[in-house]
Amino acid sequence: MKFIAILLHVYQPPTQLGFVVDEIARECYQPLVNIFTCELEPRFTLNINYSLTEHLVTRGHKEIIEGLRSASEKGNLEFADSGAYHPIFPLIPVSEVKRQLELNQQGNRSVFGPSYSPKGIFPPEMCFSSHLARLFHEMGYSWCITDDLPYSYHNGTPPYNFIPKVSDVAVFLRSNTWSNDVSFHLWKGRDFLNTAKDRMSEWFGNNDGYLIIAMDGETFGHHHKYYEEKFFRSLLYAVREDPEVKLVTLSELFKVFPTKEQFVPPSTWSASMNDLCADDPYPLWRSKFNPIHHNQWVLTHHVMGMVNGTSGGDPEARKLLDKAIYSCQYWWASSWNYDPTQIFRGAYLLLDTLERAGRVSGDREAIRIGREMYNNLVFSISERQRQQNEKKA
Repeated sequence: MKFIAILLHVYQPPTQLGFVVDEIARECYQPLVNIFTCELEPRFTLNINYSLTEHLVTRGHKEIIEGLRSASEKGNLEFADSGAYHPIFPLIPVSEVKRQLELNQQGNRSVFGPSYSPKGIFPPEMCFSSHLARLFHEMGYSWCITDDLPYSYHNGTPPYNFIPKVSDVAVFLRSNTWSNDVSFHLWKGRDFLNTAKDRMSEWFGNNDGYLIIAMDGETFGHHHKYYEEKFFRSLLYAVREDPEVKLVTLSELFKVFPTKEQFVPPSTWSASMNDLCADDPYPLWRSKFNPIHHNQWVLTHHVMGMVNGTSGGDPEARKLLDKAIYSCQYWWASSWNYDPTQIFRGAYLLLDTLERAGRVSGDREAIRIGREMYNNLVFSISERQRQQNEKKA
C-alpha cells in the first residue's frame, strides 16, 4: 500500500492588516474548509497558529471556524500544534517555546472545542533542532515534522518504511522535492497521483511505503487561484478510485510504520544545499552572514531579558512579548525576501514591549540600551539600502 499524508500550515502574523486577512479568508480558507468537509472522505493534517485564529475570531469569520471544527469532529481533519505567534523555535529559549505551545493549545481549544487535541507539532517554518524533541516528549506530543533535505544531506535517502525518532518523539520528514513541486508547478490532482505512484514504485517497489507533502495552505486559492479545486478535489476523486493508495493523517501514519532512532540535523523547509554546506541552517531568520538579522536578535534577546526579569512580572508586557517574537520580521530581512516596512513593524513591536517592561521595572538604563540596539538595527537597514542602490547605479 502506498500512503500519502498531506499537512497544510495556515498562518497570519499578529501585525497583519484586517482587510488582508479578509481577502485570504475569502480566497483560501473558506475554499479549503469546503474541501475538508466534502463528501470525498478527505484526510488532512492542519496546523493553524492561534495568531490566525485570533484574526478569524476578531474579523467575524464564523463559517471558517465552524467548518474546521466540523471537519475535525468528523475525522476528516486532525490538528497539529505549533507556536501561538509563530516564533522560530530553535532560536528562542526553551521556556519561550513551551509557553508558545501552551498558548497555542489553550487558545485554539477555546475556539475549536475538544476536537482540538493535537498529537503532534508543526514547528514554525519546520525549524527543528534535536533539543526541542525532549521538550515535545515532556509535553506529551508523539511526533513533530521537519524537512527531508537536511536529513538527506547528512544521512542519504530519506526513509519510506520507518519514521526517524529523536528523544522518543517521531520526526516526520516532508518531501522537499514533492512539496515544492506541488506548490510551484500547479498540478492537477489526478496527474500528481499517477506520477507520484510511479516514483514511489521506483523508490520502494511493491513494499509498503509513504510520502509526506506539506506546504503553506495559502498556496491554494490565495497564491494560486482555485488551486484547491484543481489539486485537492481532483486528488480526492482519484484516491477514492485507486485501491493502491490511501490518504492518511500524520497520526495515522505514525500508527502504521515503526520508529527508529536516527540523527536528524538542524532543519528548516527553506534551507538549500549551499546553506547546509555553509553551516547556516536557518538562513531566512538568523543567517550568520546577515548583519540585519544579527541586530534584530540582539534587540530581541534584550527585550526578552527585560520582560522576563521584570519584578513580579507584568501581564501586558508578557502578552506583547508573545507577539513580538513572531518570525516574519526576520524573514523579511533575509537575502531573498527584503522589505524594510515589515522589518520595522517587528522592531516597533519589540520597542513597545521594551517600553512597557521598562516602565514597570523602572530600569531606564535598560530602555536606553534597547534604543541604542534599535538604532544599530536602523543603521544596518540603511547599509543594506545603500548597497542595493550602488548595485543599481
